[in-house]
Amino acid sequence: MKVLFFVFALLVSHISLFAQVLRDIDPMVTDRPGAGTDAPAVVEPSHVQIELGFLYQDDPRSNQQLLLYPNTLVRIGLTKRLELRASADLFQEGIGAPTFVSPIVLGTKIGITENRGIIPQSALIVNVTLPREGPSEVRNPIATPELRLLMTHSLTSSMSLTTNLGIGWGADFGIIQYPDHSYAASLDIGINDYLAAFGEFYGFWSQLDHSHLFNLGGTVLLLPDLQLDVSGGVGISENAPNYFVSSGVSVRF
Repeated sequence: MKVLFFVFALLVSHISLFAQVLRDIDPMVTDRPGAGTDAPAVVEPSHVQIELGFLYQDDPRSNQQLLLYPNTLVRIGLTKRLELRASADLFQEGIGAPTFVSPIVLGTKIGITENRGIIPQSALIVNVTLPREGPSEVRNPIATPELRLLMTHSLTSSMSLTTNLGIGWGADFGIIQYPDHSYAASLDIGINDYLAAFGEFYGFWSQLDHSHLFNLGGTVLLLPDLQLDVSGGVGISENAPNYFVSSGVSVRF
């Protein structure tokens, strides 16, 4: 009985210490697991945040399954309002298919406003997909830009709404083509200091195509700088994937 009491007291002391650590540092905010929504929070100066994920997607348009493992985002905090970003994916277009590396995307996130009253927290992401990188199936002939405006509105002490609006340009035969537009809206709920859940609508459209999806998921904070996530979603338009599932891990140094 004394041993059980000692173990229980030890666990309580560790949980209390962890909670105190969480209160003493800024919480880690990631740009996953939402598939279409990035948060306006910027990584703290002198910190590096790495966000890794696995995705399985069933796509009726190509009659194929898409595997991403891992989809990788590296974020480096420079100032309180500026971070550098780099991302790339390993992917297969079907189980047993060849594995490719996607083109590298370099960018920055710039903080604009903090959430005060009716003013949302906001930031701007500027990305550039590098040219002549990756396999011929996905290679960009020239560098192509993307802009996204991110906003988070606090609804209650434990609930917030994050929205994204974006525009990007593709390229064909060395010429930048018509723009691609994107939108996302995510309702985020903090269950406690360690658990959170979200529901997300997002989509993409251009002159030639459109796709709209719905996603649900959650996160668990194992340590102040270590987070696990899981999510899954379905397509809600004819050109969207049938369904997808994703899981990931995020670490901060």
